[in-house]
Amino acid sequence: MLKPSLPRLLMLAGLLLPALACADDADTLLRQLREAHGAEAWRRHGALVAEGRQEAEGLSGEWRMTVDLRNGHYTEHARTPMFTRADGQDAQGRWHQDITGLSHPYDSTEALVVATSENWLRRFGFLAADDGTRYRQLPQATANGHRYARLEATPAGGRAITLWIDPSTHRLDHATYASSFLLATEAFADYRDVDGVQLPFRLTASAVTAGGGEDNGSTDIVQSYRWLERAPAGALARPDNAVRDVTMKDDARRTTVPMHLEGGFLLVDASIDGKGPMPFILDTGGHAILTADAAKKLGIATQGAGVSTGSGPGSMETAYARVAHLGMGGADIRDIAFLVMPYPHEFYERGEGREPIAGILGLEIFERFAVTFDYDKNQLVLQSYDHGEAPTAERGERLPLTFTYDMPLVDASLDGKHGVFGIDTGNGGLTLLFPQWAAKNGIAARYEHGAPAPTGGVGGLFTAHFAHAQGMQLGGQRLDNVVAMLTRADAGATGNPTEAGNIGQDILSRFNVHFDYRRAELVLLPRQPAVPAQYAMAGFRAGKSAAQPDRYKVSWVLPGSPAAEAGLKAGDFIVAVNGKSAKALGLGELRDAISSRPEGTPLKLTLDGGKVLEMRLRDMAPH
Repeated sequence: MLKPSLPRLLMLAGLLLPALACADDADTLLRQLREAHGAEAWRRHGALVAEGRQEAEGLSGEWRMTVDLRNGHYTEHARTPMFTRADGQDAQGRWHQDITGLSHPYDSTEALVVATSENWLRRFGFLAADDGTRYRQLPQATANGHRYARLEATPAGGRAITLWIDPSTHRLDHATYASSFLLATEAFADYRDVDGVQLPFRLTASAVTAGGGEDNGSTDIVQSYRWLERAPAGALARPDNAVRDVTMKDDARRTTVPMHLEGGFLLVDASIDGKGPMPFILDTGGHAILTADAAKKLGIATQGAGVSTGSGPGSMETAYARVAHLGMGGADIRDIAFLVMPYPHEFYERGEGREPIAGILGLEIFERFAVTFDYDKNQLVLQSYDHGEAPTAERGERLPLTFTYDMPLVDASLDGKHGVFGIDTGNGGLTLLFPQWAAKNGIAARYEHGAPAPTGGVGGLFTAHFAHAQGMQLGGQRLDNVVAMLTRADAGATGNPTEAGNIGQDILSRFNVHFDYRRAELVLLPRQPAVPAQYAMAGFRAGKSAAQPDRYKVSWVLPGSPAAEAGLKAGDFIVAVNGKSAKALGLGELRDAISSRPEGTPLKLTLDGGKVLEMRLRDMAPH
């Protein structure tokens, strides 16, 4: 799951040497810091404009930042050969314009707290006097061979920031803080005098997850600073967000696109530069992504080199490409930036004779259209925001959406405990429960003793545990048959300490669902007839490699499961499932055959030596 370029923590706790004694108190450190940076000269100015270049993900381009030093409002723009990206804060709040070319707010409780601290740091808030910031001295520490004095600053309404101060110059070397599931750093170097104030001409932002997975970082090389009495109003304006790159066939107000669930993944048809249609996963928390295999087959050249975090503790390499036309039904979206990522063969392969999954579509769709998932008709309904009113739902229940990054969030309750949950159409598995929230609310033990299972995504695999929940409340909808999977604290976005969990297709497909990002709402519509939840499984995991497309290799078997009792073992090769050859069977079809089925569903596996294992699926989640 790709996130915007954010500060990255360069030093994990495990890299720090034992704390050293520190004689200076917080007031002395703060006074030295202010004097070293020229606080008196800084306070004479009302705004600051910085211009230069940004280097990020193997790309370089123009960069500009305007900051109102009095209230923290700002805009920051970076233009590369592949895309334009921007961030800002104004009187209406924090916003982010990503590589899709359009923007959405960062308005969750977590986003507001983080924005307060980031804005304070961006305007060098430690130079202000009596602004309500609380300071606390921390022990000195050593990182990367250097010793630093440390001062913890907590802006009013914000999160604590650790200021790492060079004891020889008393200037700020770098700052670290927590931002959702990321640990963040902003580093400052190449200080020069600008009208009495020491300002950095090199700013490096980066982030890692608790598991060590790297997210994309950036380095801003400042070529000039300008002091102003006040920031120009136009310089702080957010993008107008008008959709100018969508054409609807025959000027229609809506279009439909075929869709279906396969192995829990919601696949939609789309074309790339007139080639296709090809199946894509539609992911509310994702971006436009092509698999490296699809990009190669399409002859699409790439630029840049970055990394992306997501589900799991690690990260995955990324590059960028431009697509002239993305077609979905009667809609044509022009000149879109795609990520290209080396997803493994088992992710996209769908069996002999079937078109492989070409990638993922996400924000570029939801920021341009009001989107309805009609599971009853197996179709996606798109209505362009600039082609009339978005579709309404007369019988539906409306839930407000907020954002910390790219994933839409809703308030919900699990086991009677209220929390904030991501709404993730790209989650083809169980409802995810994050361990920090579960422990805080006293329900972790129920799931820690549940059945183990490997899971994961972009960040790699990890072991989670699943069990039946006592119930879930989503708006006015009471859902009684829910299985939740407890993740790990180091599982990247799926171990987010600021959220309760992640709701995917297990829950969403029980409704027809309407997303309206412009109105910041999700609408749940009843399905006709109602769809029962089914959790019977065989209890194993298997994958297919490009080198052996005619068999699935079993990598894990759940003890006590139907598969284990039938004699299936890790390392076995499956060549047929219910009589269908593995060569013709994609991973999604395999998942449909062995999980989320009615109790007692028969399953027959043929192994490579001819041995046949027969079993009946059952619900393995403890109650």
